[in-house]
Amino acid sequence: MEKRVTVALGISLAIFIMEIVGGVVSGSLALISDAGHVLADAIALALSLYSIKLARRSSNDVATFGYHRVGVLVALVNGTMLVVMAALIFREAYERFISPPSIKTTELLIIAAVGLVANLVMVWLLHRDHQHSLSVKSAWLHVMGDALASLGVIISGLVIYFTGWTYADSIASIFIGIIIFIGGCRVIREAGFVLLELAPRHLNSKEIMSQMKKVPGVLDVHDFHLWMITPQLVALSAHVVVEDQAVSDTEKIFKGLQEKLKEMGIEHTTLQMECRDCGDDMPFCRRLQAPDSHAH
Repeated sequence: MEKRVTVALGISLAIFIMEIVGGVVSGSLALISDAGHVLADAIALALSLYSIKLARRSSNDVATFGYHRVGVLVALVNGTMLVVMAALIFREAYERFISPPSIKTTELLIIAAVGLVANLVMVWLLHRDHQHSLSVKSAWLHVMGDALASLGVIISGLVIYFTGWTYADSIASIFIGIIIFIGGCRVIREAGFVLLELAPRHLNSKEIMSQMKKVPGVLDVHDFHLWMITPQLVALSAHVVVEDQAVSDTEKIFKGLQEKLKEMGIEHTTLQMECRDCGDDMPFCRRLQAPDSHAH
């Protein structure tokens, strides 16, 4: 993953320099807008690369879950950058509608075509990993949006070349801005779900509790909590009510619950066993027991 992200970062920086120069030479806002998006791509990829390296650090006394959520914070920053960039593009496009500049279409088309090919290469490089890391996904969305933006620039360039209608450049810029805005909002929403510790949308809490109660020996489940450490790392904690028995006798129940939860994609579980005779306000059973009873 790290190597592919590094290669994509290098390609992104090369495209940025090329499109800035090309946008200034051709006078195309669409191309300059795309260059700004490519810069955001480069920043997103650099942050993703940093988060990948940081996430490899093992957990410690301070970060007991490790540094997995650095990638979520990176995704939130990337998403916010996309939304701000879209707003800037909309403003500039409005100004160009009022006073459209002249466009050098030949230079525009050549640079946009090279940019499209390079973006498609980056999409291919990041495609395999974008489902396993939110930070990589945010960078992948940057690149996907930029590939579509390059296509929009090419279309606007062809329209200007054959018709001379320079408003096509501003319209393409708005199209690019919409793509960027939608992608940014999507990343912010997904990062927000994780940071608010909401349950994953693909898992149903009631169904999980129902499945847990089907495990032999489980009488009830309460104080149930399901949340995401990252979109790929789901955690669960719950109190499990069982018959009054020795702690060692609950091992079979515990293993059955773990297997059931793993089948549903929940790897990190914290389960507290309680006997049915304990009061609702008692975390552990405190009733008097006969001398030969099992302790728990």
